[in-house]
Amino acid sequence: MTAADLDPVLAVRLSTHENAITRQELEEDYGITTEGLARDMKTHIRGWLCEVDGRVAGFSMGDASNGEVQVVAVHPDFEGCGIGRRVLAAVCDWLFAEGHARIWLAANPDLDIRATGFYEKLGWRRNGAMKGEDEILVLVKPSPR
Repeated sequence: MTAADLDPVLAVRLSTHENAITRQELEEDYGITTEGLARDMKTHIRGWLCEVDGRVAGFSMGDASNGEVQVVAVHPDFEGCGIGRRVLAAVCDWLFAEGHARIWLAANPDLDIRATGFYEKLGWRRNGAMKGEDEILVLVKPSPR
């Protein structure tokens, strides 16, 4: 993902049905702007996206400075195709390669929202901590075989 991809990937994030958010909320509640992300992508933020027929279908981003998976989002038209799993795996691999033995993300703890179940199916575990209204999930780097 490059800075030129930020508007299309943010459009995917804004399109999600569960855990919906507006661009204004992204900026006011989380301080996320395309300008800020573009700047941070030059240092500690990286992202991966999946395109289908030239259209962004899903993406994920992580922060090497603290081992956080910041976002995983899939456009509703492409849910259930494995895109979320693949882009999340790319971010996790990168964060582990950056030296993190344990990575984390914040997820809505509402059981009616699929995200936490999705993460737990992939090996993420709750650690009892909260970040605002979100629950922290952690993933430990797999041992070499």
